[in-house]
Amino acid sequence: MPKASRRVRCRAKTLKGTPCRALSEPGRRRCRFHGGRSTGPLTPEGKARVAEAQQKRWARWRAERGG
Repeated sequence: MPKASRRVRCRAKTLKGTPCRALSEPGRRRCRFHGGRSTGPLTPEGKARVAEAQQKRWARWRAERGG
């Protein structure tokens, strides 16, 4: 079976603490409920929001690291 169409068990931890038993999205390792369908931000506003968040995150990481 081609790797892109293979579906495996999601195995993400549920709120109950047990592994998710749903099948992953084709070619991915997580099911649609646990991020397998995520396409990221699609609008220019969403992309800008993510870029700003990443800049803050990495600035904080560099400050904590002393770099």
